[in-house]
Amino acid sequence: MRKRRPLGAPGYFLMGGACLLIAVVLAMGARHVVHLLPVVILGVPGVVLTFRAPVFGVRYGPDGLRYSGLLNARSHAWTDIREVRLAVVSGAVYSSDVPELVLAPGGTDQLHMLSGHSFGRARNRRVVRLVAELEAARAAAS
Repeated sequence: MRKRRPLGAPGYFLMGGACLLIAVVLAMGARHVVHLLPVVILGVPGVVLTFRAPVFGVRYGPDGLRYSGLLNARSHAWTDIREVRLAVVSGAVYSSDVPELVLAPGGTDQLHMLSGHSFGRARNRRVVRLVAELEAARAAAS
């Protein structure tokens, strides 16, 4: 099984840890219930980022693919995937390149935590390489 992680995973972990640390410090100094609002605002994202960042990414092997995102994880067998392609999500300033699975029953599944930013017509090379690796693994398994 091979595993690919987004480049930003350590950054998400550090940001979550910082939010969690600030929330704990604020909670220790809270004297009224109203003072707990910043604790909730910083603590919940801090917990999610700190504990989910180490498992972000995609694992793939001969039997299929397992994707772990920010709030969920999904698995697909290679027989359920018809194609792996690059999807472009356009924005006002820049666009995002996202690996996208075209599923055999119909529909698609975008792997957002593995996306990369691009400008103009140039594609994100890291995402293009990942899509090529996943497509090669899918083709080899079928």
